Amino acid sequence: MTLPRTRGFACLLAPAVFGLAACGAAPQPATGDAAQTRPVEDTQTRPSEAAQAQIESGTPPVDAPLTGDAASTMLAQIAGIAGAMHAAAKLCDPDVSDAQLDQAKDQLRQEFTRMGGEVGTFDGEFASAHDKTNAQFTQATPAQQTQMCDELEAMASQAPPPVG
Repeated sequence: MTLPRTRGFACLLAPAVFGLAACGAAPQPATGDAAQTRPVEDTQTRPSEAAQAQIESGTPPVDAPLTGDAASTMLAQIAGIAGAMHAAAKLCDPDVSDAQLDQAKDQLRQEFTRMGGEVGTFDGEFASAHDKTNAQFTQATPAQQTQMCDELEAMASQAPPPVG
């Protein structure tokens, strides 16, 4: 099964994964059985005075590495998410090239280390999640596989456009 939107996966992977780091946590699934039935009103987020001054001055944001146990845990989770998404992209769209996926993985590894993570941690968490995703996909029914791929496609279509 070929999903056209997942072709751009290699370009979307880094912003999607590291966008979670910028927020400080992975999105949590909704709890409870109640579905939202009212429309959500649009809200406009305004930067703080300090952020607005930084924007106006043209000063780039501070890129300090993450530190501490919470940061290590978050970085390990990011590497795992990257590995799972990497495997899912290949499973859902066999036409995505290994070169694209390798390039995305290399970019993620570089970003991971820039954020303060160690290469060994990235590689271990990435490989573990990659293998687990492959196993889950292989054991899933065709309907479950389709659902997994549909969810990946939905995530890819919601990711911000790649920078640069």
